[in-house]
Order: sequence, then C-alpha cells, then structure tokens
Amino acid sequence: MSTLSFPGNPRSLFVVASVGVASLMALGLLSLSAGSSNSSDKQRTKRKPSRRRKPKVYLRGLYNLGNTCFMNSTLQSLASLDAFNAYVERCIALLPDSDRNSVDAAIAVQLKHVLDLLSPQLSRVAAYSPRSLINSLSHKGRWIASRNEQDAQELFQMLSSTLQSVVRNAETSLFDSGFLTQHLPIENGIVSTSQQSDGNEPMKNDSQSSSPLAASQSSFASARAVENPLLGMAASRTACVRCGYIEAIRHSTFDNLSLTVPRAHTTSIEECLAMYTVIDRLDDFKCRHCSIVATLARVKRDIAKCDSELAVQDKASKRTKRVAATAAILREQQHVLDNALANNPEADLPGIQLASPPPSVSTRQTMIARPPKILVLHLSRSIYLPTGGTAKNPACVQLQHFLDISPFTTTGHISTNASAPISGPAVPVNKYSAESLAEIRRRNCLYRLSAMVFHSGAHDSGHFYAYRSVKAANSDYVQTDVNILTDSDQWFMVSDIRTVEVSLESVLDAGNGYLLFYERV
Repeated sequence: MSTLSFPGNPRSLFVVASVGVASLMALGLLSLSAGSSNSSDKQRTKRKPSRRRKPKVYLRGLYNLGNTCFMNSTLQSLASLDAFNAYVERCIALLPDSDRNSVDAAIAVQLKHVLDLLSPQLSRVAAYSPRSLINSLSHKGRWIASRNEQDAQELFQMLSSTLQSVVRNAETSLFDSGFLTQHLPIENGIVSTSQQSDGNEPMKNDSQSSSPLAASQSSFASARAVENPLLGMAASRTACVRCGYIEAIRHSTFDNLSLTVPRAHTTSIEECLAMYTVIDRLDDFKCRHCSIVATLARVKRDIAKCDSELAVQDKASKRTKRVAATAAILREQQHVLDNALANNPEADLPGIQLASPPPSVSTRQTMIARPPKILVLHLSRSIYLPTGGTAKNPACVQLQHFLDISPFTTTGHISTNASAPISGPAVPVNKYSAESLAEIRRRNCLYRLSAMVFHSGAHDSGHFYAYRSVKAANSDYVQTDVNILTDSDQWFMVSDIRTVEVSLESVLDAGNGYLLFYERV
C-alpha cells in the first residue's frame, strides 16, 4: 500500500488536516444548527408570551428662579393627579369672555399650561421656566415673587382657592345676566328645561337649543356640575360631660387636612390621622343646655316667690297687680324654656337672660364625613419653643402606599355618648380580603399614594422636592377587587430640573414628607 508524502514545508500536513477537520466540522455544525433550530421552534411554541416592555418615560424639570423650589415641587405633585388636571381644564372652560383678563383667570390659564408641560413624555425634553405663572400669582400675593423661603402648603391653598373663585365667578356672571328671571327648576346641579319623552330622552327644540337662553342654561348647568376633587367635608361635635347634651353636628369643607406630627423618633400616617380625630377634653366649656336648665330653675324660684307673695297681699293693691304681671311673664318664660329643652336648646330665646353656671367639662371631636376624591394631607412639623421661636419636628413618618381612612370617618350612626367617638369605632377590616376591600371602596375610604412634597433642612430654610408617580399606559388593564392593590406605576424624584427614577420602597421610607397627595381608588 502506498503512502502519501508531503514534500516541502513540514506544516503542509497540518494545513491539509486542518482543512479536512474544518470541512467535517462545517458539515456537523450545519446538521447541529438545523437540529437546534427545530428544537428552539418547538420550545418557542410552548413558551408563554412575554410582557411588553414599558416605554421609557421622561419628565420635564422646572428651573429654580430664586427659592422657588416650593412651587416647583407642588406643581410636579399636582401634575400627577388626573382628577385635578381635569378639574383645572373644566374651570378654564367656564371662564366667560368678560372675565378672561382677571387675575384668577390668568392664574388658571397659566397653571393649566404648566401642568400640560409636566405630563410624562416619551423623549427627553428641556426644562421649563414658570416665570409667567409666578408673575400671575404675584398679583394675588406678593410673597410669591420674593426670593425668601416660602411654604408649599400656602401655595397649594392659593391655587385651590383661585380655582374655586373661578367657578364662583362663572356662576355669579350667569346670575347677573338675568338667568334666574326665567324661573327654571334646578335639580341636582342640572337645569331642567324640557319634558321627558316616552323614551326617557329629553325632547329637543332646535330653535330653543340654539338660542342665547339655551346657551346660558348649558353654561349654568356646567358651572353647577363642576366638582372640586379636592373638597371634602368634616364633621365636628361638642358634648357636655356633665349633662350629656350634644350640640348640633357642625360640618365644614376642607381642601387639605393639617395633621400634627407627634414628637417621636418614628411615627406613622395613621397615628397622625388618629391625633386629628382624637377626642379632646375642654375644661372651660359653657354648655347651653346647662345654662337653660339653670335659667329654668331660677325662673321657677321666682314664680314660687311671686305666688307666695300674692297669697298674703291684698288683691286690690297696685303691688299685687305688679307681682301678678311679673308672675305671668315668668310663666311664659318657663313655657319657652321647657319647649327649648324638649325640642331645640339652640333656638333663640328673646327676652330671656340665660344664667351662667360654672364651666363644665366637655369633649370635642372632628372626623371626616365625606372623603374627597383627592385627599391632601399636610404634615405640620412646627414646634413652638418656650423662648417664642419655632423649630422643625424631624420625626420620621412612615407612609402607606394604600391608605384606609375608614377608622377616621363617620358611618352615619351618631353616638350620644359624650366620651365616645362621633360614629365609631368603624368595623375593623382587612384590606387584603376581597369582601373587606369591597366594603372599604363602598365607603369611599381607600386611597393610593400618587405624589408628595418633601422638605429637607431646618424650619426656616431648606429645600423642597417632590416624588411623583407616572401611571402605566396599559389599555388592557381593568381594575378589579382582585388586582386593586397591585401597582405598576413608575416613581420619580424631581428636584427642580433634576429627575431620577426611584423605587416605591425608597419613597415610602423617605420619612420626611410634608404634603401628601392620595387619590381615591
């Protein structure tokens, strides 16, 4: 058998062998690749479809124009609230042409412009200078344009009151235009201008719908229908411990609740709400019921005195007639006082000088009667020192992503016990139970944290910045009682022109909150 010889370079054998091996490997790789491709195709058919990646979101920063961080952080927080943005838009739609040059109108228009610019973007955007809004606000409060340290809560209250003034002015302009002279019935904020047809549809009159009166009616209905998502209602009760009398429940509206932060190293938002709704004891309370009881006792003593005097006096004398007239007046007062005690102690008592019994001990409590769509909580951190100065309470307030305020709201059942809560206690619920979640939502008491303003530094100096959420854009998502506690929102820390994406855990653990914005679920 002949052998192969490779004359010349001794590396020829290596080269030829390498080429042969490479050829064999190429053939093997082709076969292996084909088999791998078939295997991956089978696996791909079995693999579950992956979730779509979230689109990258960018937020626009705001330039600090000289200690305007209080404004920048507040605006960034408000931009995260869908209900508030819709409310601003409806307020501007109400502005009549004659009122668009007013201070309130200019503030509302500039506010909407800034909020639109602060909406999430899909590409990087340059920072914005809110100078026009500052100029408009300075006409209402010169402190806005100063370069001194200002307060974020005061700015929020100014914006809220301005928008309420826009709605009131829109209603007033319709009143002044003679709209009420038409004597049209108004029911539930909607102007009823036509009869209902058999199909439950309002019958329309083309000539009427195009008339100026119809336009005024539509504008009036829109003004009456604008609901302020910031407004809630609080109920206050004062009760006398001595006699058990409870004054009439007094209701008042609020656009934010100022909560005192306990002087502790660490506390929670629930403890702050508990301090707001705590039953206070007052030692110098003047109870009207006790005053009427004391007055009635005095009147009865005077009547008895008159009767005893009439029994021994000559009936024909002038003094007897005067005593008899006095007794008649006293008996009339007795009747009035008895009626007041039986029906309404708060009723006016003309001509009767009420007695002043010693001050009694009373209790006073305030609870939330109607929760708003947007619950704004102001954490008051001011500490008043014995020297007359103020300092900042540095307590770390632990936040909840989902907040149940049912323990701090009225339930509709009023307690007659002066030492018991107005309507409590609420039935304990487990918000991780489907039945309990349904009950909390029915009472409109479940909220999700959407944004917050934080403050770092001392009481009279420091820096405001914001944490705000960006809702995930998912058209297939349907909120139910099962997934209501899940949250796919993105969170950002925004400090003037600087924006950084952060985790929800870092937001809840920040601890130095100042203004909290919760949206009702």
